[in-house]
Amino acid sequence: MNKSPDRPLFRRWPQLADTLPFIELGTLPTPVDTGQTFAELPSLSIAIKRDDISATDYGGNKIRKLEFLLSDARAQQRDHIITYGGLGSNHARATALNCKKLGLHCTVILTPEPMTPAVQETLDHHTALGTRVEVAERYTDVGEICERVQQEYGRDHCYEIPFGGSSRVGTLGFVNAALELADQINAGECAEPDVIYVACGTAGTVAGLAVGLEIAGLGARIEALQVTPDSMQPFRLASNLIAEVTDDLVAAGLDMPATGGAIARLNIRNDQLGDGYAEPTEAGREAAAIWTNGTGLPTSLTYTAKAFAGLIADARAGQLTDAQTLFWNTYNSQAM
Repeated sequence: MNKSPDRPLFRRWPQLADTLPFIELGTLPTPVDTGQTFAELPSLSIAIKRDDISATDYGGNKIRKLEFLLSDARAQQRDHIITYGGLGSNHARATALNCKKLGLHCTVILTPEPMTPAVQETLDHHTALGTRVEVAERYTDVGEICERVQQEYGRDHCYEIPFGGSSRVGTLGFVNAALELADQINAGECAEPDVIYVACGTAGTVAGLAVGLEIAGLGARIEALQVTPDSMQPFRLASNLIAEVTDDLVAAGLDMPATGGAIARLNIRNDQLGDGYAEPTEAGREAAAIWTNGTGLPTSLTYTAKAFAGLIADARAGQLTDAQTLFWNTYNSQAM
């Protein structure tokens, strides 16, 4: 048997080390800060899962997926990674950075979004990393560009990672994350949450959490705040990923719970989406100010501010008065 990686998924099932490629890229587990209060919301106290410091150089939720995805690419002897995102995509940026560390080439195919200082900073970082950047003027151009890149480098050399890293392989990163939280609860580091708030883009994060919570026997429901439009059908994406990950773990010989419980705990909602992806909202701006004033941490108007706005709305409606509430912070806070 191969040496089992130091992650909860492998500690629970050491035999996975024989069949599931894995390279440790993150600084895990991330801590849970408890008793966080906000002057603007005097009755609210929450726990925060600090995935903003999931790696020493660039935190956020993407590193969890990339540990599995880039390991899979290397196991298949693929040396050119192709992935996607908006111009300011944190996923594309994290992928390029970790490809650089592992000696892999990286092409990112980016779709338009409003230009902001944060977006420009991300593009500048790609330049510094030597990332090949291709811009698709329309979402429908993405497939054609990917085909051209694969023809140029050779299909046998290329490994394609979908938007957000949300594949059946990448989603394992958040199955592991939920098991990590369960370990922290069992160690007395935090209370078991009744509800977890998290941003939902391509649905891999929330799908993995749902499966992992089900495995761990935790009862938390997941309030998943959409940051992408309804046309992406996030609930369908999440349900499919839950089924695929469960099937893969069963195929690996594991005794898995049925998928119905994982799907039932997911509440994917669009009430904080506003005009669409990367389009700031007034509620998001207010939430960002409250968040930063209370925690001292940065936030993103595209993702975490909208998720926190959902939490604030529910708190103001009296829905969290007696609930143990955890906010999963997916936005990098490490200085670049």
